Amino acid sequence: MQLRATLMVFCLSLLLYPCSASSQSYPTIYVGLVSITPSNTPVLAGVDGGYFKKQGLEVKPLVLSGSSTALSAMLAGEVQMISIAGSGLINAHLAGGDAIMVAGTVNFAPYELIVAKEIKRLEDLRAKKMGIARFGGSADFLARWGLEKNGLKPGKDITILQTGGNPERLAAVNQGAIQATLLEQAFAHQAKKMGLRSLLDYSTIGLDYQHQGIGTTKRFIEKHHEVSVRFLKGMVEAIQRLKSDRAFGFKVIERHLRVSDAEVIQGAYDYYVPKIAAVPYANLKGMKFLLDTIAESNPKAKKAKAEDFVNTSLLKEIEAGGFLKQISSGR
Repeated sequence: MQLRATLMVFCLSLLLYPCSASSQSYPTIYVGLVSITPSNTPVLAGVDGGYFKKQGLEVKPLVLSGSSTALSAMLAGEVQMISIAGSGLINAHLAGGDAIMVAGTVNFAPYELIVAKEIKRLEDLRAKKMGIARFGGSADFLARWGLEKNGLKPGKDITILQTGGNPERLAAVNQGAIQATLLEQAFAHQAKKMGLRSLLDYSTIGLDYQHQGIGTTKRFIEKHHEVSVRFLKGMVEAIQRLKSDRAFGFKVIERHLRVSDAEVIQGAYDYYVPKIAAVPYANLKGMKFLLDTIAESNPKAKKAKAEDFVNTSLLKEIEAGGFLKQISSGR
C-alpha cells in the first residue's frame, strides 16, 4: 500500500525513535502528528520520559503532512492514534469516518491575529488581504469568527487567501504580500520581535475551543481497550511531569522543536503547559463551537451533538481507578 510505504519513509528518514531489541516485546502504537509544535508536547514527553514504556507500550510519533493525511492514515489502520484539530476530526466523522476524540491536549485557541506594521486597528483591514493555511482549517475558522465579531465580513470586507503554514504566512505579512494572518504562539512571538503588530490574542478572550486532541477510531478502542487506556495513562503521567518539572519540559521542547533560544523555549512552555489539564478531557463546549461553525456550510452538523465526537469513558476509567493518586504518591 502506498500509504504504508509513505509512513515507513517518514519513520526511517526522521529517525525520531529508532527501534531497539527490547522494544520488540511491546505493542507498538504509531501516533500521527500533523507537525512538531508545542501543542504535541504531552505525546512527545510521554516518549522522552519513558511513560509509555512504563505502560508496556512502544509509542512512535510520525510526522505526517497535514490533517487529511493523518486522518487517512488512521482510518486505514496505518497509525493508531493521531494528534488532530477538533475541526478536522468533526469533518471526518460527519463524512462517515470512524473518528473519535479521546483526549483534549489544547483546549483553547493558541493564535494571535498578526498584522502589518501600518495596521493600527481591526477596521484598517478593510479591503486588505488575510492569509490562512487552508480553507476549513483552524486558522480559517478563527479568522472568520474574529473578523465577524468585530464587524468585518470575510470575503467582502477582507479577502481570505490560502498562503501556507505558519512560516509562510509570517513571511507573507512581513513582505507585504498580505496584511494579516493568524499565527500560533511561537510564530506570533517571532512576528512581534520583527516589529509586526498583534491585534487579538485568542488564548485570552475566554473562547472555548478544541484546537487539538488525540483522535483514534471506535474500532480500535473496542478491539484494544486496554492498550488505549495504557496509552492515555502514559500521557497523563507525562503531563504531570511536564507541570512539575520545568527543566524536563524545556528539554522536550528544545529537542523536538530543534530550537536553542532560551526565550523561545520558555515562552512555549509557559504558554502551553500550564493550560493542559491534569486529566485531559476534550472540551465539549469547544467542540460545540466548532460544530456550530461547521453547520453554516454542512447541514449534517446541525443535527449532531458535541458528545457524538468525543469518548470520555477511557479517562473516566483512569480517574476512577485512582491512577492520579498513584502517580502523585510515586507508586
